[in-house]
Amino acid sequence: MNAPVHFALASSNSYPSGTGSYNYDGSFKVVVQNLAFQKQVSIRAQVGSAWQDIPAGYVQSLPGNLELWSAPATNGEGEFVAKYTVNSMTFWDNNGASNYKFPQAFDEFVVLAGAEFEVVLGAAGIGAGVLNLQIGVQNLAYYKEVGIVFTTDGWATVQTAYAGYSSTMKSGLEVWHLTRPIASAGQVELAIFYRVLGREFWDNNFWRNYRVIPGSTTSWGDPP
Repeated sequence: MNAPVHFALASSNSYPSGTGSYNYDGSFKVVVQNLAFQKQVSIRAQVGSAWQDIPAGYVQSLPGNLELWSAPATNGEGEFVAKYTVNSMTFWDNNGASNYKFPQAFDEFVVLAGAEFEVVLGAAGIGAGVLNLQIGVQNLAYYKEVGIVFTTDGWATVQTAYAGYSSTMKSGLEVWHLTRPIASAGQVELAIFYRVLGREFWDNNFWRNYRVIPGSTTSWGDPP
């Protein structure tokens, strides 16, 4: 990550409350270089006809002197950019001067990935001896390979498994699904790869790999 700030993910989730109305849950995830202890991280978003700053809060430190921050979403945002102020300087991720478009949800779950996050883990879990993954990828070309390298024995042996296309969100992010029997393994460690246009992208949980155990769900940004 060369730039001081990158917008990573926006999630937008609207669902029935059971009382005739809808509940909403949404957030923005931003990754910044830790250039100083004192800093302000925010999302600058268009809400109605006005632009406003939505403050983000610190979530966790990441390898490579990076930090993960999160800001709440209300489903009323339109265009937005990521903003990072540190050492009397302000840095932006404005999607190459195009701004990002917030994926508003209506009784659905929608995710938008930042320009520098070509592949991201949606969710991973183990049930009945089967590893299940949902993977999000930027649609950079029609022909692509999406899969994982994984181990069930602490990397003494390594296996590869491939995902299949499932659907496309209205944000443009493709959803790929993978299932793989793992018998009675108590833990799976994995990294996700995405091969397209002669290039290879990885989501390896910021060089920490993902760890999935039976009975729990792992998603992007979770600690190792």
